[in-house]
Amino acid sequence: MSEDLSKVPQLSRRQFLQLGCGALLGGAAACLLGPAYITQVEPNWIDVTKVDVSLPGLPEALEGFTIAQFGDFHVGRYVSAEDVHRSVKIANDLGAELIVLTGDFVYGSASYSRVCARELASLEARCGVFAVLGNHDSWTEPDQVAANIGGVGIRVLRDEARALYIGNTRLWLLGVEDTGFTAGFFGGSFSDFHAVWRDTRDRLSTLLEEIPADEPRVLLVHNPDFTEMLPQARIDLALSGHTHGGQVNLPFLGRPVVPSCFGEKYASGLVQGPTTLVYVNRGIGLIAPPVRFNCRPELTLLRLRTA
Repeated sequence: MSEDLSKVPQLSRRQFLQLGCGALLGGAAACLLGPAYITQVEPNWIDVTKVDVSLPGLPEALEGFTIAQFGDFHVGRYVSAEDVHRSVKIANDLGAELIVLTGDFVYGSASYSRVCARELASLEARCGVFAVLGNHDSWTEPDQVAANIGGVGIRVLRDEARALYIGNTRLWLLGVEDTGFTAGFFGGSFSDFHAVWRDTRDRLSTLLEEIPADEPRVLLVHNPDFTEMLPQARIDLALSGHTHGGQVNLPFLGRPVVPSCFGEKYASGLVQGPTTLVYVNRGIGLIAPPVRFNCRPELTLLRLRTA
């Protein structure tokens, strides 16, 4: 099934010119480095990023707790089952206590979620494997994607909270459903984004009200722009994807295309949002144009530390 194009934001003339310039610069990089590198080498060269995340008030039982994060598989035209299989093997070798998948399992059709799920079924973590959906999942058939991913034992959080018991401590995982609305480069302002995502924020606020104030909470949300409008209740850490690091990161010039209202702020890595730390993973797969330059696919191992 193809994507519903009515759900995909349209480009303004300025954004179209920016994309054209990005494509031109990417083409120049391809001429200098060879198209094989940006289409075959770097897109398959997974970077394992290990990050210590210091959180105030972290319970002693969670000191050193490890979370493996990856996502943005985009199985479809440009990403195969073998690509997912490779990332799963790397994730399992890390031996993380918890694995989280931050959305966009498919590209173009929900049917690809069956292929993706078959590979993800091999993931192993002592505290389980959890996921949220992304905008590309929402642009197809989100119920079908969630059913296929959930059918292999992965818990897909759709505006839900789940408590994990680690020793005598509870760690709360909250996951919100992506609305499918992406502002920033792809059109629309943050005001538009805020209006579309307001109900999601309200549902998250209700979930947070039911969690004891002294218990740690980690939020899974595909689009990091949402962390600019979180409810007042505390969230200790948000884990996101979506922006792919821009896929192309040019020396001295930066990233020509980042699908965010906030430019390169949420392109990748550990970011201080208005109210919480956010880790933005660059993802495993890619979308058109199917190239990566100076922006390798990423699998992140986060280790929680007491601030």
